[in-house]
Amino acid sequence: MTTPPFDEPPVPFITVTNWVRAATLCGVDIGRIFREEGVDASKLHPETALIPRETMQHIMQRCVDDTRASGSPLHFPIVLGETFAFEYLSDIETFITTSPSLRDAARALEWLPALINPYMRLTLTEHGAEARLSLTFEHADATPANTWHFTEGTFVTFVKFTRLLLGARELFGRITFRHSPHSDRAACEAFFQMPLSYDESVNALWFDRALLDQPLRGAFPLLHEQAAHRVAERVAQRVEQRHERTLHDAATPLVAQIERTLAGKPHLLGQGLQALADELHLHPRTLQRRLREHAESHSAILGRVRHDLARQWLQDANLSIEDISERLGFSDRRSFTQAFTRWSGVTPSDYRRR
Repeated sequence: MTTPPFDEPPVPFITVTNWVRAATLCGVDIGRIFREEGVDASKLHPETALIPRETMQHIMQRCVDDTRASGSPLHFPIVLGETFAFEYLSDIETFITTSPSLRDAARALEWLPALINPYMRLTLTEHGAEARLSLTFEHADATPANTWHFTEGTFVTFVKFTRLLLGARELFGRITFRHSPHSDRAACEAFFQMPLSYDESVNALWFDRALLDQPLRGAFPLLHEQAAHRVAERVAQRVEQRHERTLHDAATPLVAQIERTLAGKPHLLGQGLQALADELHLHPRTLQRRLREHAESHSAILGRVRHDLARQWLQDANLSIEDISERLGFSDRRSFTQAFTRWSGVTPSDYRRR
């Protein structure tokens, strides 16, 4: 598994089996995508797997692109949302399906970021006669253009489960998306079967506010509270694990500082250890000794930073591969191609094309 770039917390990949199911239905070779994105399949147990946020974005985009390229009539985010199941989060499913009302079921919104995606924020608010369930993504480079797939997939899952809760009745009356319309818009309209509007100010599912307090037939207070207690314990455990990782990262601040320095000043990537030591106001021997104490090396850190920056810059069509090679401090394009192929299993040209 690749390391998260520059101190970002990784995403729990508890939904990995869901991704595999969706990819199979869409004719996508997700095993190949995992390999080419540096994901170690041997570490993908849903209970323990972690994945860098940026890597998950790359995997999503490639699944969408490969589904389209195959000529399939399916739209990957819809299939991903429809096939979602609480296989490793059964207590949340129990909590939701035994809720006395939708307002009470909404308590689960507080738990989902900790268990599924720490960058996702789901908020229930009331606006006159309407209520809305809004979705935002909170990370430094979040835009509608790189999060729309997750928005659509998440909304599909919510619509799917509310249809189960309400039977034949539809909860949501309309949907607003921040992103622009795309080539799979017709597939979205066919699934949601409600008005969709794009280029709006908020990603939101809108519905009649009165439905929040309407009694649900599946209410089962004892099971409901027992499930709530178990989920709260699991969330607390996950928060504690994240805190322990933060403490571990804090124990090696030098490595994090070097990664940030090299990412922020990429001209240092090709200038060797002496230039980096000067930038950090350390003697080169002191820097080497301190890195050895943390079982790290200048070359290993250099490789990680170069790999992360290369993947970012290859997405910019205005940058040639020669430009990227020079920015990363390689002597020529051939050296960069050899290094990138070693990191990713594909050449820079193939990575950009895919």
